[in-house]
Amino acid sequence: MAKRLGVLAFLLAPLLLKGLFVDRFIYEYTGTRFLGWARVLANDAVVYAVLLLLLYLSCWPGVRRVVSAILRLLALVLFGIYWIDYLVIANFDTHLAVGDAIKYAGYSHKYIQQIYGLPDWALWGILLILLAAIAALVSVPYRLPAERNRKLPLFAIAGLPLISGFTDNDVYAHAWIYKNVFDYNLTIRSEAEPYSAEFIRGFRYDEAQSCHAEPAQTKNIVILMVESLSAYQSRYFSGIRDWTPQLDAIAANHLAFRNFYANGFITEDGEIALLTGLPPIYSPSSYSDGGSASFAGFYAVEQSLPHRLKARGYRSEFLTSADLEFGNTGVWANSIGFDYVEGHDHPDYAGWERFHFRAAPDEALYLRALDRIAKAGHQPLLLFIKTVSTHHPYLDPETKQKSEEAAFRYADKQLGHFYQRLQDAGFFRHGMLLIVGDHHSMTPLKQEEAAHFGHYRASAKVPLLAVSASGHADEDRQFQQTDVFNTLQGMVEGRQCSSAWQGVLWGEHAAPPRFIAHRRGDNRDKVSVFSDDGDYLVKLDGDATRLGSELSEPALSRMLVDKINALRIARLNWLAKSAETSN
Repeated sequence: MAKRLGVLAFLLAPLLLKGLFVDRFIYEYTGTRFLGWARVLANDAVVYAVLLLLLYLSCWPGVRRVVSAILRLLALVLFGIYWIDYLVIANFDTHLAVGDAIKYAGYSHKYIQQIYGLPDWALWGILLILLAAIAALVSVPYRLPAERNRKLPLFAIAGLPLISGFTDNDVYAHAWIYKNVFDYNLTIRSEAEPYSAEFIRGFRYDEAQSCHAEPAQTKNIVILMVESLSAYQSRYFSGIRDWTPQLDAIAANHLAFRNFYANGFITEDGEIALLTGLPPIYSPSSYSDGGSASFAGFYAVEQSLPHRLKARGYRSEFLTSADLEFGNTGVWANSIGFDYVEGHDHPDYAGWERFHFRAAPDEALYLRALDRIAKAGHQPLLLFIKTVSTHHPYLDPETKQKSEEAAFRYADKQLGHFYQRLQDAGFFRHGMLLIVGDHHSMTPLKQEEAAHFGHYRASAKVPLLAVSASGHADEDRQFQQTDVFNTLQGMVEGRQCSSAWQGVLWGEHAAPPRFIAHRRGDNRDKVSVFSDDGDYLVKLDGDATRLGSELSEPALSRMLVDKINALRIARLNWLAKSAETSN
């Protein structure tokens, strides 16, 4: 009996943990208890029915050993997928998606090592133990008890799918979180639906621009992209948390954008938007030609910020303390024209303790940045800095306290030191510092966020500060990461252009975009579009891409869908051109 209870507890562990996590997630958002438990059970009942049925049949008397082994192996694979999905939800606030599994497979073992501080030998040891346990579970013979006791478990297993009738997944804005991993991947599969050749041949999209000449400015430009920096962490930008007093003090004396949005949900999305000016809306995923890989369709962008500023005499540098192999970041940064790209393996990081992605802490990164700025000489400099210390799982590098607040208080302190050293060195007489979040933190939305910003906008809200010699101002009109690229290249070239989807952050012709596109991390098959007139959802589905709900203005509906189609087809064309060039 004790052995059977132990096995049952082992099988139910991920279900119970997922129920606990989702219940806490929903409570943070709605203040309702036990709703998460009920929804998880309803959605996962079918998965557990299949899992238990496979195990049950593997133990049926008379079943051949090889068939029994195959059934148990299938059950273990299903169980493993369920476990991994729970861990992805708990760590990254998203489900395990097929595209992500392919995309991050090559780096996953390194990430596990970094999270838990495991040396290579320990990782191999754990793998060998798991393989031995799997071999034992698959090969050890076990048969069901006497015939009179065989039918009861079968009735219980058969009854589990009936619970799925209570899923009711459409009543909650974040229903994605309690769907099971298979249902989730089936729901988002339309994102991979290809466009037909006929649709692409007949597709046309034009976007009107308004351009104005302004005096060109040549300043040193530092773009500081802070990992997971979100509006809710700052009292100045949201009033929800008070974890960034240094950032808030800087904002109170410079240009602060308090209605600013990330265009995507991962770091690569932020890099693409800030440095190429292109919304990170990818082509349909193919999983075979780079369609699910990091930066797919965004390599070698000829009109990138490094290329545009290089034509005006700038030197461009990409600086991070992270491993440049992750996501192929180093290759991408070189491909878009950076003159110098530096990562975790620089000799100056020797002796520093390493954390996520083999990165030294933010303090070490800022020292490297100050050194690069000092060595720039008289040539104007574009310096892009990507921090790491506030990456999930959250850890204060100094105190080793494991909490989001502690990690961000550490990062905020180091950011304050960096700003002060720039100020002491007179950097702002001829330079400017832009501080921006790469994406919303991969944590459940806070109830206050949803109430203050709305369901969908909250997951995209990040701060932006423009620090220079000019005075303080608050900007409450809506802007986005791609506007950083647009404004900087226009400032240096002396010609600012804006459109319905492209804004100018400051200057005589400052103007917000009418629409902002945000690539969502929860429902990958949808793109959020934010506007002062309302918020919209575009369902990605190849030729059938459409709005989530029809509008009373057909022309507006068509324009919104056409814009998203235009972005995806442009990336698709780039992939096709790249494939032809490589052949």
